[in-house]
Amino acid sequence: MTFYIHLTYNMYMKCRRYNMDNYEKIIDKNNGIIYAHKLEDYRMNRHDLNSLVEKKLLKRIAHGIYAKPDKNINEFWLMGEKYKNGIYSHNTASYFYGMTDRTPLQLDMTFPSNNRIKNDLLNVHYIKKEFHDVGLTELKLDDGFVIRIYNVERTICDIIRDRNKIDLQIFNTAINEYMKRKDKNLILLSEYATKFKIEKILAQYMEVLG
Repeated sequence: MTFYIHLTYNMYMKCRRYNMDNYEKIIDKNNGIIYAHKLEDYRMNRHDLNSLVEKKLLKRIAHGIYAKPDKNINEFWLMGEKYKNGIYSHNTASYFYGMTDRTPLQLDMTFPSNNRIKNDLLNVHYIKKEFHDVGLTELKLDDGFVIRIYNVERTICDIIRDRNKIDLQIFNTAINEYMKRKDKNLILLSEYATKFKIEKILAQYMEVLG
């Protein structure tokens, strides 16, 4: 019995050393990030995680999210991780797509209308749940982080829908820059406009810019 316990303990320690010794490979594979809810996928456990934090090999950057101490954390990505139901939209999406040269003072995020979000860093928009995922895509940033964001056509529709709440210069620049894009999809834009009941307004802008 004693031999069995000793053998089992040795196997456990060997396995644990394997996990600890290879955490660099694990974290590098995940762009420097470890999620607490994925520990089993990493073949790690809570003790391993706490040990790495105590040894200052990892730091906690948000609830359930850990990173290497020297990892530069993208604030756009981190905000998206904190608000999983949020999708970057409006002016912020325009910024990522090069349709405005103004760095957002607040981050535009759109949530289902049954959410209630309070954060001074966010400019919160709400929409019915059935329209929330329309045009949802992912954008990989230069530093490797990936954010949830609306595609270009959905962004234009949002800007037109909320045109009375948006700075006129930002609005005009976004529309003009979209029309210059070689990858614009006018058919998809029209489909979205019909879905959001702004097809007549869109047609007016297209006529002027066409």
